[in-house]
Amino acid sequence: MNVRFLLLFFLFLLLSISELYSQSGMTIPEFKVKLEKYFNTEMIEDVFRKVPQNTKFAIWGWDVGDFSSDNYPDLAFSIKIIGESKKNTYVYLFVDIDGYLELIYVEPFEYVELPLEIGITINNNKCSITQKKKKDFWAIKSYSFDNGVLFLVEEYVSQQYFGYGLESKINYLANECNIKLESFSKDQTDNNLNYLFVPSYPRNRYVYKGYPIKTKASKVDFVIKGSYYWRGENDASYEIKSSFDQNYLYFTIEILDDIFVSKECEKCIGDKFLLWFDFQPFPNSLKRIFKQAGNQLLVRNKPDGGIFKIEIALGNLLDKQPYIESVNSNEPLDNLQIKAIEKIKLIFTTQEGKYVLKVRLPFSLFGYERVPIENDETVYIGFNAIYVDVDNEFRPDEISYITNSEFDETKPSTFGELILIPDFQKFSFAKNIYVENFLQVLEDFGF
Repeated sequence: MNVRFLLLFFLFLLLSISELYSQSGMTIPEFKVKLEKYFNTEMIEDVFRKVPQNTKFAIWGWDVGDFSSDNYPDLAFSIKIIGESKKNTYVYLFVDIDGYLELIYVEPFEYVELPLEIGITINNNKCSITQKKKKDFWAIKSYSFDNGVLFLVEEYVSQQYFGYGLESKINYLANECNIKLESFSKDQTDNNLNYLFVPSYPRNRYVYKGYPIKTKASKVDFVIKGSYYWRGENDASYEIKSSFDQNYLYFTIEILDDIFVSKECEKCIGDKFLLWFDFQPFPNSLKRIFKQAGNQLLVRNKPDGGIFKIEIALGNLLDKQPYIESVNSNEPLDNLQIKAIEKIKLIFTTQEGKYVLKVRLPFSLFGYERVPIENDETVYIGFNAIYVDVDNEFRPDEISYITNSEFDETKPSTFGELILIPDFQKFSFAKNIYVENFLQVLEDFGF
C-alpha cells in the first residue's frame, strides 16, 4: 500500500467521522439503539454492566462482527471518560460465548489529538485496532479469539523514517514479515523485502497457544533455485521450530518430500539441508536489514561480521547417519570455533509420513561463549534454512532449493530471520481468559 495514500486515507477518515460525531462521541442511549440491530436487550445490558459504573463516558468507535470464527457476532468499541485529563480511549472487546457477551479485553490507547485516532474494525475474523502514534506514524494491530485465547494475528506499521516512507507488516500466523521502504526522492530506489522468521524460545519454556512457534517454508517465492521443477509443498517443503539454552541452539525440522534421495557416494548428489547465519545480534528487524548513514537508510548488502554456512548430508535412514559435510565462513575460524564443530549433533528419522531432522549447534561455533542475549532483550539474527530437494540423482540440473526468504547469500538484507526470545519477553501477544480462574482453583487446593 502506498504510504502517501495511506496517510491521506486516514486523514479523510478522521475528517469524515469527526463531522459525523461533532467531536463529542456517541451517548450510551444512542449506542444501545444501534446495538439492538445485532443483540437482544439482555446481552446489551450485560455489556454495560461490565464498563465503568457511575462514570460518564462517550463511545467514539465501535464495530460488530465475528472475530472468534463461530459465526456469531462479537462486539468491539472504544470509550472516552468525560473529564479525564489523560489522552486515553479505552478499548473493550466482547465475544459471544454460549449466548453471553463476555468481556475478554480492555486496554487504554493513547491518542495524539482526538479520540477518533483510535479506530476499530472487525473483518475477516479479525478485530483491528488502529492507533495514531504521532505525526505520520500509524499502527494497526489485529486480533482473533479461539477457544479461550485472544491472540495477535497481524501487526502493521506505517511511518516516515529519515525522509522515507516505511511500512512493515508481521503475520504471526504464518511467521512472515513484509517490509517496504519507499523513498520520497527520485534519486533513491524503493526496497521491498519479504521473509519468514523463526522464533526461538528457551528450552525450559512452555509456549502455549497463541504465540508463534513453527514456521512453514512452502512458498514458490522462496524456491530460490529450480522452481520450474518444484511441484508444490508435497514435492518438498518443511516446518521448522527452534529453542536454545545457555550453550546451544536447537532446531527441529519436519520435511515433507515425496521422493527422498540419499547421497550414496562422495561424488553423488542427494537431498540435503543447509543452514546459513548472518550471526550479528541486532535489537530489531529494521536494524538488521538497514543501516543509518547520516539522514539516509542504506540496505545492508555487505556483511558486518561472520556469515556461516553449515551443510548437512542426511544419510540414508538406515546404516548411514546424517553428518556435517562442511562448515564455511567468510572469516577464518579460530581454534575454538573449529573444535565447536565436533559438538554439533544431528538426528534424522521418519515420523508420521515426514522426515525429521534435529540439529544442535554450539554458540561457540559462531564466536560466542554463551547465548548472545544481553539484559533479557530479544535478539534478531539473519538466518536461512534451505532444503535441497533431489528427485532424480541422474538429473543433477533438476534440483530445487526451498528456503524462508528471497535469499541471496551475498546480501545480508535478503536473509530470513532467527529471533532469540528470552524468558518473560512477549514477542507477540496472547491472553487466555481462563488463566485467572485456573490459578484461583489451584490456590483453593493449596498450590
